[in-house]
Amino acid sequence: MITRLEDCRAAGRIARLSRVRRLLSLAVALPALGSLLLSTPALAEPAVGSSDPSTLMAAVRDDAEWILQAQLPDGAIAWYIDKRHISPYLANYAALGLAEAARVTGSPQYSDAAWAWLAWYAAHENSSGFVTDYDVDASGAEISTGDEDSTDAYAGTFLTAVRATFRVDPDVPRLAALHAGISGAVAAIEATQDSDGLTFAKPTWPVKYLMDQAETYRGLVAAVELAAVLGDWPLAWRAGRDAVRLAQGVATLWNPATGAYDWAEHGDGARVVTDWSELYPDAMEQAWIAATTAIPRARAAELVARLNAAQPQWDEPTATALIGGVGGPVGYWPAAGWALLRLGQPDAARTAAASIRSAALDAGRAWPFTIGVAGQLIALESGDSSLIFP
Repeated sequence: MITRLEDCRAAGRIARLSRVRRLLSLAVALPALGSLLLSTPALAEPAVGSSDPSTLMAAVRDDAEWILQAQLPDGAIAWYIDKRHISPYLANYAALGLAEAARVTGSPQYSDAAWAWLAWYAAHENSSGFVTDYDVDASGAEISTGDEDSTDAYAGTFLTAVRATFRVDPDVPRLAALHAGISGAVAAIEATQDSDGLTFAKPTWPVKYLMDQAETYRGLVAAVELAAVLGDWPLAWRAGRDAVRLAQGVATLWNPATGAYDWAEHGDGARVVTDWSELYPDAMEQAWIAATTAIPRARAAELVARLNAAQPQWDEPTATALIGGVGGPVGYWPAAGWALLRLGQPDAARTAAASIRSAALDAGRAWPFTIGVAGQLIALESGDSSLIFP
């Protein structure tokens, strides 16, 4: 089976090179997108994050198996192993982690599980491309809550998870089956993209969060690649245009006085400036955007340096920090470590992953450890940047 996966990865690399050439022709109509595609580290070969392959494989497999405990028969992945609630946002991160687990371990059961989740998500999009949260009752019935935490980040993380899964398991028929879902996710992002390029969290919550911009931008660039594979050039152009506009909007949030991006902008234009003494939302919002190519690498390095200076305990879940103005446990933030991978700091990323994982295991993976955290952690501990960038 490993041979089969290696052959698929080789074929995938060839296919990616072909897609890049085709995308460059698309870039003639959109020069900024051409620059974006040429500069993204997502085209680089992955780097293994552990110097001990057996230790890495054991950790990744263990985390992936824990995620599988939360998967329901129809492909849905509940946010915790009690299988009582489905958060599509967290499940998208879980699927990304499962895809990475398939790459690391050579076990297709993990990519199959990811594909099953992605099919569930696509099937549950409404006419606007939105997907709500679901509760699961005692009989196993899934009941929509009629609401969601956001529409922009849900769509963005879905698109990122689709790309990650396809890169590991380049199954074109499975991807084609998600074509409508991919189009729907792009439409969901466009539904709240404002004239400045930034996206509101959802139609009923007109706030533009920096964290959401990071996840939405990453998803839009993923959509360019996916649409190209599907031969849907109008969709590729739209997603690329939207990504460029979003990155331009992010640039306007830079605040030299704080050495950070303002982490939220309300519908009336009022902004919320960053206080580096606050772990969340303030500092973590900076880490999220630093882990994307929506901002320059040098700026990302500045943000990571500030994060480490102001919040040196960010990767220590049981430490104490200010969260929303109240002191409490740091909790789990493995995706913040993705910025270290972007900056070519695998040792620091590996150290952060080990700290987070150790705390999770000591706590028996008790809440607030979730399947989304587990997926993010797999990507961090493996050190493979190709699935998460830009």
